[in-house]
Amino acid sequence: MISFPFGKGKKDDQAQKKPWGNENPYRVFGVTEDAPYEEVEAAYKELCAENEGNDKYLIKLEMMKEAIFDDRLKARMSGALKSKVKDSPFEAKLIVKKEPWWTKVSWLKNLVKMPEKKYAIQVSALMGVFILAGIAAPQLASTTMGFGFLSGMGFLYNRGTPEIRRDDAGNPGEMRPANYGALGKTVVLCMLGGGLGFMLANVLMANVALPAFFVGDAIVTTMFNLGIWFTALFFQVQDV
Repeated sequence: MISFPFGKGKKDDQAQKKPWGNENPYRVFGVTEDAPYEEVEAAYKELCAENEGNDKYLIKLEMMKEAIFDDRLKARMSGALKSKVKDSPFEAKLIVKKEPWWTKVSWLKNLVKMPEKKYAIQVSALMGVFILAGIAAPQLASTTMGFGFLSGMGFLYNRGTPEIRRDDAGNPGEMRPANYGALGKTVVLCMLGGGLGFMLANVLMANVALPAFFVGDAIVTTMFNLGIWFTALFFQVQDV
């Protein structure tokens, strides 16, 4: 009688009778102890086809196959068996595949969306007014920046949501519930857009010779509102 592989001898087989009896799974399947997964699986399917209708024996065959796989797994864990393939199915329980790092930030691509023509005109028109006002009246830089920030937040937060229904008198119907997740994204994105514009303004003032009429406050408010304009134009925070 062929001994059970990887340290299980005849004495062990006699001491603990297997559910399928004293048959050796490797002999029944006609495979060697180092047979690859595909060969074991093919032998199992062939035996199942030969014994179709004999449900009791089919159950035994399945238990034998699982015993071979468990035996190979234990041998692999102990180092007695070296896999012949890179990702052996015998050690599937041991392998923990890590997801690529970029899958963890894949949600970022859902924030970027090209604007529709009507939306682009609305955003550009209003933000253009704030930019021109900041250039024409640099002393109102903080005011134009504040209005630009709030307007950009309004555009970004509401982008993609359906219009509020109104009755015949023009009064708004049921209001939409607040989306605090989208609101948080709106605040963060607008702060990043405005902050990048502010930093770029300082870089320009420190390294580029600009026209005399383009004073510091005008440069800051222009670049700040450009950052807000870009953010409101190309991002969407609502999941619709």
